[in-house]
Amino acid sequence: MTLALIGLMSCGKQPTSNFTWEPQDPIAGEEVQFTNKSLNAERYSWNLGNMKISSDENPKNIYETAGDYIIDLRVYNGSKSDEKTVTISVSP
Repeated sequence: MTLALIGLMSCGKQPTSNFTWEPQDPIAGEEVQFTNKSLNAERYSWNLGNMKISSDENPKNIYETAGDYIIDLRVYNGSKSDEKTVTISVSP
């Protein structure tokens, strides 16, 4: 029974992590909308760069302080995953 479950979990297409954000050049205090453009993903794990995480497909976030923020999206399809990391700059 366990072997059958493991075999089923590994099925599925390889996901590809991808996203965009608006506005492209955010300013401190402005809401940033992340838009998931991933392929073959069933689950999402976002690290929004300011100690906030999200499992939403398309999260929003406000960066109160100017600076560079590392944004990471890991997507999953069964036991397969993919990750994309970008740095966005928030102006004062």
